[in-house]
Amino acid sequence: MLHNQSNLRVLRLLIQNHYHKDSRWETNPTWDVEIRDDVIEECNKHGGVFHVYLDKASPQGNVYVKCPSIATAVAAVNSLHGRWFAGRVITAAYVPLINYHSLFPDAMTAQQLLLPSAARRGL
Repeated sequence: MLHNQSNLRVLRLLIQNHYHKDSRWETNPTWDVEIRDDVIEECNKHGGVFHVYLDKASPQGNVYVKCPSIATAVAAVNSLHGRWFAGRVITAAYVPLINYHSLFPDAMTAQQLLLPSAARRGL
């Protein structure tokens, strides 16, 4: 299957049923930072990320990630799609770059690779 290269620069991670009120994440005040850090750490194994957005209102547990290159996005999708996280299967799919930038205009200029939070890094 041929893809337009601009469609492959961004990947979206969809973690199904992630935000249940009885979940351990909902009772942890830093659950969103922990998930963001997990995503950054995993994507850093494949080339890093420029932007991460956790959609806290999403009942599907959507996490949007902008990768620095097509190769990074492909490697991250291949690594994450079908994996288990917190008892749920992750679905990773591509989002066209133009759609991503319309959702997150600040991501257009993001060019610094993200690191996990200082707490995660022991700082």
